[in-house]
Amino acid sequence: MRLLHVEDDRGDAELVARVLRRSVKDLRVDLVPTLRAAREHLVNAARYDAALVDLQLPDGSGLDLLTEIRNRQLQLPVVLLTGSGDEQAAVAALQSGADDYLPKSTESYARLANSIAIARQRFAAHRRIRNRSLEVLYVAHDANEIELTRRHLARHAPYIHLTVVPDVVIALSHLPLDDSSACEFDIVLFDYRQSRLEALDAVRTIRNERGLDVPIVVISDQGGEDLAAQSIKLGVDDYIARHKGYLFTLAPTLEKVHRQRELLHERTELGRTSRHLSFMLDASPVVLYTLEWNGETAHLTWVSSNIKRLFGFSEEESLQRNWWVTHLHPDDRQLAIDTKSRLIANGAGAHDYRFFDADGRLRWVRDELRLLPDNGDGVHRALGSLQDISQRKREDAVQQLRIAALDLVIRGTELKHVLQDLAIRLEEAMPDMRVSILLLDRDDNRLYTAAAPSLPDFFNAAVDGLEPSEGHGSCGTAAATGQPVIVENIDTHPYWAPYTQLTQKAGLAACWSVPFKDAVGAVLGTFGIYHEEPRAPDGNDLILMEEFARIAGLAVQRHNAEARLRQAAAVFDSTREGILVTDLEPRIISVNRAYTEISGYTADELLGQNPAMMRSGRQDESFFQALWSSLKTEGHWQGEIWNRRKNGEVHPELLTISTVRDDQGQPKNYVGIMADISQLKKSEASLERLAHFDPLTGLPNRLLIQSRLAHALAHAHRESGRVAVLFVDLDHFKNINDSLGHPVGDDLLQALTARLNQRLRGDDTFGRLGGDEFLIILDDVERPEDAASIARELIALLEAPFTLPGGNEIYIGASIGISMYPDDGDQASQLIQHADAAMYQAKEQGRNTLRFYTPALTEAVNRRMVLESRMRRGLAQREFLVYYQPQVEIASGRVVGCEALVRWNDPELGLVSPADFIPLAEDTGLIIPLGELVLDEACRQFRAWLDHGLPPFCLSINLSGRQLLRYDIIRQIGGAIDRYDLPAERLKFELTESMIMGRGEESAAMLSAIKALGVKLSIDDFGTGYSSLAYLKRFPIDELKIDRSFVCDIPNDTNDAEIAATIIAMANNLHLSVVAEGVETRRQADFLAGHGCRVCQGYLFSPPVPAEAFEALFEQPHD
Repeated sequence: MRLLHVEDDRGDAELVARVLRRSVKDLRVDLVPTLRAAREHLVNAARYDAALVDLQLPDGSGLDLLTEIRNRQLQLPVVLLTGSGDEQAAVAALQSGADDYLPKSTESYARLANSIAIARQRFAAHRRIRNRSLEVLYVAHDANEIELTRRHLARHAPYIHLTVVPDVVIALSHLPLDDSSACEFDIVLFDYRQSRLEALDAVRTIRNERGLDVPIVVISDQGGEDLAAQSIKLGVDDYIARHKGYLFTLAPTLEKVHRQRELLHERTELGRTSRHLSFMLDASPVVLYTLEWNGETAHLTWVSSNIKRLFGFSEEESLQRNWWVTHLHPDDRQLAIDTKSRLIANGAGAHDYRFFDADGRLRWVRDELRLLPDNGDGVHRALGSLQDISQRKREDAVQQLRIAALDLVIRGTELKHVLQDLAIRLEEAMPDMRVSILLLDRDDNRLYTAAAPSLPDFFNAAVDGLEPSEGHGSCGTAAATGQPVIVENIDTHPYWAPYTQLTQKAGLAACWSVPFKDAVGAVLGTFGIYHEEPRAPDGNDLILMEEFARIAGLAVQRHNAEARLRQAAAVFDSTREGILVTDLEPRIISVNRAYTEISGYTADELLGQNPAMMRSGRQDESFFQALWSSLKTEGHWQGEIWNRRKNGEVHPELLTISTVRDDQGQPKNYVGIMADISQLKKSEASLERLAHFDPLTGLPNRLLIQSRLAHALAHAHRESGRVAVLFVDLDHFKNINDSLGHPVGDDLLQALTARLNQRLRGDDTFGRLGGDEFLIILDDVERPEDAASIARELIALLEAPFTLPGGNEIYIGASIGISMYPDDGDQASQLIQHADAAMYQAKEQGRNTLRFYTPALTEAVNRRMVLESRMRRGLAQREFLVYYQPQVEIASGRVVGCEALVRWNDPELGLVSPADFIPLAEDTGLIIPLGELVLDEACRQFRAWLDHGLPPFCLSINLSGRQLLRYDIIRQIGGAIDRYDLPAERLKFELTESMIMGRGEESAAMLSAIKALGVKLSIDDFGTGYSSLAYLKRFPIDELKIDRSFVCDIPNDTNDAEIAATIIAMANNLHLSVVAEGVETRRQADFLAGHGCRVCQGYLFSPPVPAEAFEALFEQPHD
């Protein structure tokens, strides 16, 4: 304990120290003579356990220091010491918050240590009480006394809350009627200034009639020992005389009685808990003990009383020397002794061993030990427990036996080996048992020995061929009745009377037998247990027999099932229909030879696979959903299905699937039987083709075209898609028929069909309406220009001459009209009509061309097609240039980076706006080669700048959505870094918000892969898309770029200004760099810099410029 002693008299200080050291261990006293020195020590008040303060000091009063300690709320108990010893000084000390007060005297010093201890306890109690309120029911009617009491407590004990009532009647109404209800008050405080008789009667009512144990304190100015004695006798907890300064004793008294009542409750609860623990220990299956040892000798010093009930030993026997060692099993003795020594050395642990109880029975016990704290006397002590685990050990052995037996059954081990192993292992686990397993031969209805490893051969020979019948021993009777038969004493039981001589010779005295059966309840055999002494089974024995009889039955049933399966397999393999069997997953578990011949797969290739591997794709998911629904509700399904052979050939099958159920009626397997109906389908297809296809060209005829167009329109309507209808008419075809004859015209139509089919997609419909008119249906067309592009390609395909079989070389063109759904109509006939009208418009405007039904659309498509054509040429002829716009540090004016921007200088159109060609490049896929060009050129130029010794800066390159999701973008970026030997950390790739949010998971993976190259990632146009904190945390982003739309109107537009400031603040909080783009005025730059944006980009500093001009920016002085 460490004390702060404030005392100017050194003699008194030394006397206090000597007295305290006699009773306080490890005492440390810091002595200071003045208030000033005390204040310096109290800077670290937490190191002290208490303070002793002299009342009179050279530089002031100890009360001043006490007041200071309390005002600063230092957690320090204080005891005041004074030489005066008068009552007035004591009152002043308590008023100031002292925890105790002692006069300087030999008698006081004798109890100083106790006073300090009490002061510490009182201080701790006060602190606990201060942390919660003390609710007091105050019964008083003197308004002056009530007000004085309230003020005093509010100042000195604010944690005490008074509820004031004027008389005892009202007071009693605030208290519970009996002790079954909780009292809302911690203390009842009576003022005897009211009728004394009423107050004492109220106390009597509270204690005797209602049985409440709420603490009661009485204040009285009548004095007298008789009044105090009478109050205490009635159950009052304390009595306060109203003398001068009595209010300063009020709070301590209330706290004291409240704490005393709490301690009483704790003692009561402790006694209840102790009795409960005693009862629990008596009923516990665990024996507790304590152990002592000094050196190598260890002995028990205490053992719980339940050792008598559990092991048969008295407590006195158990405490004798060597009791434990002498009752250890000889084979376990040395190991148990050595193990316990190691446990003692290690401090804790457990071990198992065999132990003889008082009756000489062998038990398995678990012995657990834990060291107790060392009390310094050189003797080591430990707490231990002993628990009988014999049953658990037996169960473990049986469990191992169970697992081994089931493993043999599952692995398909031969039946006789399974049963023999089962019998041997059970006898090893239960040495007093002799096992006999008999099997029933259904052909002659006799029992034969399958396993009896410990029974004599002559006994087994006599049992072989036993007829199941009541009275034929335990096993014959059990087999006949189907019920367990327990014979506790063979010599006296009538079932064994015919066999007594045989059993006596074999030394058998008891036999228990349980029949085991198949799934329908037919007896398969018996599981018998013999004993050499008369014995009745206990509950565990019966459970054991039932369980292992079931295992024996399981092994026999599996053996029989395998025999039946072998028989069924012969039938299975000989049928001509294909058969497959699956489990419920479904996985194929069996196929016959016919199925492998039809499917082309070997059995090994099919087993374990899902039959869905052979789906052709011709039937959609709804087909298979209906199939499975029928299987689950009706138990079967039959119909036609298209499957794919191993060689890829798709063929039709007539398939029947049935559900196989187990004995409980639950689905177990599916069996499918199928026949190949390819030839039948070929005949049906020939008839179908004649009805729907043009015989000359093999194209869909008018009927099929209209059907497919209606289907395409319905699909487009559901998916909000677009469909293009191309009406194709050959120019001057009639002249060929008229001049060269119809056979030549037919040859031309066949050749033209073959050539145009090469361009069309598999999902497109190309049909012949009749004569020289064709119709093409393009599904899922995103834009009219896509349809125009295909039409132009078809026209171009006809530019080359056709060389026909007769040697004729013929040129022919085509006019194509295009209508669009839904722009030009929503009915098939309407769209064909409009496409036909557009085709005639094409013929009128020069033939060998195309026209849209809407002239304005034709003009727009042509303009876009021209721009696309020029772009392709521009890429081939390197008309695209890379410009660089600097990114400038606002504070210094230094160039700290640049953004690579592509520009197109067309020889005829001049500089084309990126707003015109970038979207077109994205739509047409030209953004891929364009992006590759920018990446390579920017990195090449960056290497040149590095070689020229330009100051360090970062190069930003834009990535498009198409580039980001290409599999080889990582290779391209990594290749450029390696090719030009660039510092990856100074490369930055910019992406738009919508680009990465459109494919969240895919984008996250790709960005992580790009980030792994060592480069930085920037979100361009931030604030225009999702602008979500979630994705900023999800993706590996280094930088945000504030979109120019938020910059152009700041600081004038308050909304834009707030958005820009918010983005900057968010970036800074997330430790991301931020760049503002589109900065054109100094006011914009100053606003951004003032809100924490360090870098800007825009025309204020420089427009995008060629590489040479950008390099020159480094030579200009910083503005």
